[in-house]
Amino acid sequence: MPNKDDINISKNDLMQILELTGLPLSSVEKLIDLKDAEQKEIEQRKKEADNPPFVQVYKGMGLKALQLLIKDNQLASEIFVFFLDNMNNNNLVMASQQLLSEEFGKGRTTIYKAIKYLEEHNFINVAKVGTANAYIINPEVAFQNAHNKKKYVGFNGTILLSKKENNTLFDKYNYNNIKVLKEKE
Repeated sequence: MPNKDDINISKNDLMQILELTGLPLSSVEKLIDLKDAEQKEIEQRKKEADNPPFVQVYKGMGLKALQLLIKDNQLASEIFVFFLDNMNNNNLVMASQQLLSEEFGKGRTTIYKAIKYLEEHNFINVAKVGTANAYIINPEVAFQNAHNKKKYVGFNGTILLSKKENNTLFDKYNYNNIKVLKEKE
């Protein structure tokens, strides 16, 4: 995107300026090439930093693992897809058993068994955070960040809250409860 200091001139005008200044054409071409290379590098860095909302599933191990998961344990596969849909760029999502119970309409024991299946079959790793769990998706199965960042485990994450466990919080942040809005009604 051009900034206010950029000047656009025709090739013909540029040639006339070069002729008047006596600068060799090769020097100007080198400057232009350097500027182009710099711009391409900036665009590449931006492209690497901006990661669209997608999940990479790797051919071979990733797809075969998903096929087996879907065949062997339907609930575990549904939970895994839920994690993929909600994970951050570091393959991490945090959720309580209560939230998962509500989301899938299953009891805590059933959810626990499905999570255990995912953990035992190396789809996820589980880290305890107080009474909730942080679920780290195996980057060899699926990944959301740039490929060169697979070797890092990030512990900032998307935290999913259950309404049942956080009634006060949900009530407090209900826009209908905003004092200013209530007073205007």
